[in-house]
Amino acid sequence: MRKATVELVPHPFLKDLLHDFFEKIEYAEILQMIHLDFDRDIKTAIVRCIMRDGYSPEDLPYPPGIEVMDVLKVDGKEAICLMRGKVSDKLKFVYKELDLELVWDQPTYSTSEKLVYTVIGDQPNLKRFFERIRLMGEIKSISCQRASYQHYDVLSCLTNRQRDILIKAKKGGYYDYPRRINADQLAERLGIGKSATVEHLRKAEGRIISHIFSGY
Repeated sequence: MRKATVELVPHPFLKDLLHDFFEKIEYAEILQMIHLDFDRDIKTAIVRCIMRDGYSPEDLPYPPGIEVMDVLKVDGKEAICLMRGKVSDKLKFVYKELDLELVWDQPTYSTSEKLVYTVIGDQPNLKRFFERIRLMGEIKSISCQRASYQHYDVLSCLTNRQRDILIKAKKGGYYDYPRRINADQLAERLGIGKSATVEHLRKAEGRIISHIFSGY
């Protein structure tokens, strides 16, 4: 079994379909897929949403077809919700094509300009997935690794702020060798001081190391 993460740029037709969704929401991440019903074209998931400036989680519910069953947590512009979505008629043909022997995993998230999906499966099903996911957008990158069972999210030990800063540091190249950005440049991107940036990173790194080596 292999774990594959695919990043796509959505096709124009999909951007149009998602326009209303991303009018209020900047980022939507599936934390846990609860149920996928390919026969009824319905999916239920726990979703982490970050609202756009000028909006708040109180602006729920979302566009028609997406039902917020429960708001589990609100922290500023961030909301964690139990959501159920009915697949649009224009997307049903794609949805049916993805009815494969796969496990949906993390990271799986979307913005108005990017779709990222992570699945676990055997080689034949992953090959079909790569072929069919092209119906949704242009593939920009694919990464694969051997699947391993983990009963926890290693980042779950962090505060939301630590998690966001650590992810931005990683994406910016702070942990590359040689580094693509230094602490000063990272702090400037985050809009906070260098000392605060370094302190957040040290605490986050310490928590992750302690989490990984718990019991040793």
